[in-house]
Amino acid sequence: MQATVESEQAGCATSSGSDEQDCQDDYDDDFDDIDDAELARISGLADSLDRLCVSTASGQQPQAKLLDQHQRLVDLSDRFVKPDRRTRDKADRATTDNCLDQRSLRVMFKLLQQGVLTNIEGCISAGKEANVYYAISPEYGHLAIKVYMTSVMPFKNRDKYMIGDRRLRHGVGKRSWKKVSKWAEKEFRNLLRVAQAGIPAPKPIKLKGVVLLMTLIGEDADAAPKLKDVDSDDAELWHSLYWQVVGNLRTLYQQCRLVHGDLSEYNLLYNAGQVIWIDFSQSVEHEHPQTFAFLRADCRNVNAFFSRKPVRILSDQELFEFITDPTITVENCERCLAALQDVANGREQPPDVDGAFQGVHIPRRLEEVLHYERNALLLRQGKLTQHDLLFATVSGMSHDLKGPKRTAGLLSDSGDGDANDESVVRSENNPPADDEAEHATASESGSSVTSSADEAEEDDGVNRPSGQQQKRPPNETTEERKARKQALKAERREKQKTKVPKHEKKRQTKAKKK
Repeated sequence: MQATVESEQAGCATSSGSDEQDCQDDYDDDFDDIDDAELARISGLADSLDRLCVSTASGQQPQAKLLDQHQRLVDLSDRFVKPDRRTRDKADRATTDNCLDQRSLRVMFKLLQQGVLTNIEGCISAGKEANVYYAISPEYGHLAIKVYMTSVMPFKNRDKYMIGDRRLRHGVGKRSWKKVSKWAEKEFRNLLRVAQAGIPAPKPIKLKGVVLLMTLIGEDADAAPKLKDVDSDDAELWHSLYWQVVGNLRTLYQQCRLVHGDLSEYNLLYNAGQVIWIDFSQSVEHEHPQTFAFLRADCRNVNAFFSRKPVRILSDQELFEFITDPTITVENCERCLAALQDVANGREQPPDVDGAFQGVHIPRRLEEVLHYERNALLLRQGKLTQHDLLFATVSGMSHDLKGPKRTAGLLSDSGDGDANDESVVRSENNPPADDEAEHATASESGSSVTSSADEAEEDDGVNRPSGQQQKRPPNETTEERKARKQALKAERREKQKTKVPKHEKKRQTKAKKK
């Protein structure tokens, strides 16, 4: 048995040896078909691969030069891979109540997480630029959240309030979120000015992006109604409300240096006998090029609303001049308001709407007045009245254009503004002494004599420039015209008596030349 196994193993070894020999012969036959150049190239590649391979026994790494030599053959960049661009659709721009987009909602949720707000309720008011929601704060109590519209913006006239504003001179950006956030910041700063001046308005608390937190006007959780929704026939109530608006209009212009720009019964609230002002996002400063246009529009809207109520109102021009008059101070403002009330109560019919006043250009500075001398001449001749010179009140000039106005025209009987405020107050309360009265009478008579002498010099035509004819005096009768012509003829005859003949003038001129 053992001999049989050994014989089989010997036969297998003999057969395996013969097979290996046959394989070696085939391998040699294959290499015989390859020429020498190809064989050398294959040998070089084999040597390079041997050097690149990592030896597991020694743990050596491949050389850096060889790696640098062959890494260019492998492109591992992502230039052939399409970038994963984010696709936007209507769902990303979707809003709730036309203003609550994803970004605005994140701001409101963050206020809830920080503990600034504990609860946000429903919508109080919806407008063309923002919605107002009711919220509760643990620190401030009842609040109003004003969320501005960023995706859906029906308010298309925003640029006319922003272009020309000094505070936005560096631009507001092209994206809607950036633009609306600047708009919200503008209202936040305007509300701070209004609160410092003491005008009844919501108090700003916090601004985050396009979300503005301010106090809620009303009782508890009930928002105050708009002025247009107040249903009352009480004449005393409407009289008080109108003059509150008039006084606050001047305070807003003089102390806050602002013009509301969108004042109407829709942006005024009524609460506990007071008029509350809201919506100051359109308010502009004095440097805005359309300041006077916005102010005249505010005056027109206020008078148009209160003219339908049982109250005597001012004209648009009277209200405008009261607001812009720089001579009215804090001390005499109450007396000027009383004088205006007397003017309004003295009318039997409400004043007519002056369309020309709304469209005329009013210069803000004297350098913008084109024909200052001509206006002064027409005013002296009686062809212009004090109310025709709209720039006089704004610039602080007296109505006769002879100098600056030193007191309010409402407090002086003559309206020329030559006396100061103290003299006017003294003449109203205490009559002057006898010596002072005689001195005033003498000065008045002296001024009248001087003015009459100046008029006589203007009428006689002595100092009139050459080529300028004397104008016919207004309302001249036939007898006066005949007497004026006879006086002119007599004057010319007297001149002819002393006139030197032309030949005598020529002879004298030649003699002087020799």
